[in-house]
Amino acid sequence: MPDPTGRDELLADSSWRPDADGLTAGLRRWVTATFSARHRLVKAGYPDEGGSSFNLMFDVTDGGNVAHYVARLASPSDRHQTFPDESLSRQVRYMQVVRANSDVPVPEISFYETDSRWLGAPFFVMPRYRGRAWPSDPPYNFGGWVLDLPAAERARMQNVLVSVMAGIHSVRADRCDLSEFSRPWLGSSPLEWQLNYIAELYEWARGDQRYPLVVQALDWLRDHLPSRSDPPCVNWGDARAGNILFADGEVSAVLDWEGACLGYPEVDLAFVWLMHRYYQQRAEAKGIAGLPELFRAQDLAGQYASLTGYTPAGLHWFQVLAAARAAAIQVRFLSRARAGGHEGGQPSAANPDDALGIRPVLAELLG
Repeated sequence: MPDPTGRDELLADSSWRPDADGLTAGLRRWVTATFSARHRLVKAGYPDEGGSSFNLMFDVTDGGNVAHYVARLASPSDRHQTFPDESLSRQVRYMQVVRANSDVPVPEISFYETDSRWLGAPFFVMPRYRGRAWPSDPPYNFGGWVLDLPAAERARMQNVLVSVMAGIHSVRADRCDLSEFSRPWLGSSPLEWQLNYIAELYEWARGDQRYPLVVQALDWLRDHLPSRSDPPCVNWGDARAGNILFADGEVSAVLDWEGACLGYPEVDLAFVWLMHRYYQQRAEAKGIAGLPELFRAQDLAGQYASLTGYTPAGLHWFQVLAAARAAAIQVRFLSRARAGGHEGGQPSAANPDDALGIRPVLAELLG
């Protein structure tokens, strides 16, 4: 729930995370067991942002050089999970497949540790790449380095983001084997898989609280489900500039693959639009002009068509899908906060939908 500074209280709440000092002790033992005898852990800690996952940044030295890493941890228990089917191995496989079949700068997996004795959960380790992402909390359109850029540079970086998505979507079922990512138990098509997964996420996340607007969105999506017969591609899932590291204006790494799945280009394009529309709505509610010229649906579709020759179609359905997914995730954040005694997790009994930050955008989409 947004506060006057633009921060999201539920994302800013770190009380649900395991103690960083305890993780550091386990990580020190893992470094000693994994690296050569002369290596040692220098420091470790959580990054400033990251609301749905456990990323532990750490440095290792051999007495001269220092190597910088990020460990991505599985949730240590069910109560920590953001998604009901969390799978670290699936994230690793998506990253490996996209890295092997495209030019997208997906991080290299340096280590994949399935033994939970070190950190209380499995984890994989990536190099820490140089660069910075567009801020998400508070969002980039509230202030900071992105807002300070020349408009032409922001527009160029938007085009770079579109090219990243095009690269990811080039990994298609008619070009490489993606059968390991199929979800036939969720339906008969990739879009049905995604829709039914969001419904499962919502039901798992809501506990005993019902959110009528989310139910309305899911019903609308079922009633208007597109029919697609073209080969599906990899969807990034959490497609936005906040999950790209830019170094000197160019992409050094594409991050956050926990939401990766099979689908179609419109899924990621709509999610980029949705997250910016959400940030923009929050800024305007605070009397901040924001960046209304960025990530407009027609611009994203036009840039994508120019890069790939494929013209995205039927974006409205995908925008509702994106907003329903964001709403289901926010429902999970609310229930997790409520379980932890955080007052921000208490929806209004009269209108629980008001607790969802995405509500104005989703309501607008549903008309």
